[in-house]
Amino acid sequence: MESGTIAVDRWTKGSRIYILTHLHADHTRGLSSTWGRDPIFCSRITAKLFPFRFSDFNLSLLRVVEVGSWHTSSLVSLATGSPAVAELMAIDAHHCPGKLARVRSV
Repeated sequence: MESGTIAVDRWTKGSRIYILTHLHADHTRGLSSTWGRDPIFCSRITAKLFPFRFSDFNLSLLRVVEVGSWHTSSLVSLATGSPAVAELMAIDAHHCPGKLARVRSV
């Protein structure tokens, strides 16, 4: 998978999958209530806390990844146009709620 396809706590244009690991300010810099590009993958607890940080955000753009379970997301490579798959898993990081910490390409 080409560089930049998956953006972790980075909110610039050009990625195919956006992941929010947790709601600390340094991880949400550049994200706002007006976000409308693509869905954002996060853990259930992060999704529940999200409206407290971004009150006018379109919550239908959040995709919950359950702790301990792989979530498969299909996408198309920007470079080749070929289909690709990414698998995401939320894990409990035990230091902040909602940490999404594992990504693998299949």
